[in-house]
Amino acid sequence: MMYRQQSAIHQQYRQTQVLSSDPLQLVMMTYDLAIAGCRERNLSKVVVALNELRGSLNHEAGQISADLLSLYVYLADEARMGHFDAVGNFLRELRDTWAVARERVVQEQQQQTKTFSLAA
Repeated sequence: MMYRQQSAIHQQYRQTQVLSSDPLQLVMMTYDLAIAGCRERNLSKVVVALNELRGSLNHEAGQISADLLSLYVYLADEARMGHFDAVGNFLRELRDTWAVARERVVQEQQQQTKTFSLAA
């Protein structure tokens, strides 16, 4: 009974976290899921996360989207071959890159808000 209650609380917390996240946070959460799957050697978790990342690509973004698509397909293939450590390392680097991009976006938004406030 205690486990079910904790599981329900955790699920509710995760749902709230997902619903209140911005798009880049959601991308990073998906990377976290894939990285956890690599750490656990859980192929299903890795593939589900990579498929979610593939599905979230904006194909109007041009070459970067095509490159990421190819990369996600490659990483899924590598995971299927059991190369979880290599896939996990690559995913951590990508996640760190997205984290830097998100921080820059947040800083830019804060700067625009300050500029707007000063102009008003």
